[in-house]
Amino acid sequence: MSARLEDWLAERQPPSSVPLARWTSRAPSDPGQPPVRSLTSMGRQALEAALARPGRVRESAFELLAADALITYACEAALEADDPEASLTWILRSASAR
Repeated sequence: MSARLEDWLAERQPPSSVPLARWTSRAPSDPGQPPVRSLTSMGRQALEAALARPGRVRESAFELLAADALITYACEAALEADDPEASLTWILRSASAR
């Protein structure tokens, strides 16, 4: 994971109540990549993992919670971007693409 993303996540208060290490450990190592893109990508991966096991599967519920947390953090990061509206639009399109 890029130190930038790791540091950014560590600064969030309150910290996530959902364990995100499973997803953040897979983050791209490109320190120049904005947190918005990394977090959205991880959120999308967590959502896809949840959708891969429909029904009452406990692990899917945790993956859905992780997706929610990661996309929420992506939205928070978007508000710090130079163009928040464009960043939020990108998140919406990327997270909902199938």
